[in-house]
Amino acid sequence: MNDIGHNNPPTDEDILRDTLVENNVDLVDRVEALMDSMTRTPAVVGADNAGAVGDFIKQLSAANKEATARRVATKEPYLAGGRVVDGFFKGLGGKVEDAKKDMEARLNIHLRVVAAEERAAREEEASIQREEAERAAKEAADKAAAMVTDADVDAAVEAETNAAQAAADSAKAAAEATAKAADLSRTRGDHGSVSSLRTFWTFSDVERATIDLEVLRHHIPEEALEKAVRSFVKAGGRELAGARIFEDTKTVVR
Repeated sequence: MNDIGHNNPPTDEDILRDTLVENNVDLVDRVEALMDSMTRTPAVVGADNAGAVGDFIKQLSAANKEATARRVATKEPYLAGGRVVDGFFKGLGGKVEDAKKDMEARLNIHLRVVAAEERAAREEEASIQREEAERAAKEAADKAAAMVTDADVDAAVEAETNAAQAAADSAKAAAEATAKAADLSRTRGDHGSVSSLRTFWTFSDVERATIDLEVLRHHIPEEALEKAVRSFVKAGGRELAGARIFEDTKTVVR
């Protein structure tokens, strides 16, 4: 329903809601009457009114069943339309997603090769720099040990400076050799894309009989635990550490 005082046309949702009320006015009246009767039900059920309460519950159940049936019947055309819409766009999206996964798999192979080659090249460079640092350090030590004249002192100082620089270059090369796969594989496209490998931990070959459930205890959601316990009870389980299993009752009105 639109508020009085503005000129906005009713939305599709407003029109649908009004149509539902008009087409189900008998059910609306029935539910309102039941809700009105609800205000007059006894707060405490006893022998003198238990039968009447059962009859009222049966009326509520019937009304609920009717509301559910009408909801399903009324909603079906919309669901059918929704399935058509989903099928159309999911069909298009599915083709695109399959193509995307295919291309990602191809690119992944290439980027792994790029990363491996780049790491090998960096490791080789790190090895060269390490050997150079060791050579420079030995030369500096030798010249320091052979200092006699001022010229020897100058040569020793220069050798020590060169050794320090070689050590810094070696450390830098070693760090670059241990770079992340993303840095080793990063590739840019002409239209703004940036591709790289993302490193992550995953798993496979889960064995139900041998997996360590104790380690997983704090990673299992509460709802998953309750579902498992419910299945255990349904299968006949009556004793379970960490849970209280008991026989219960509930009212059924037919």
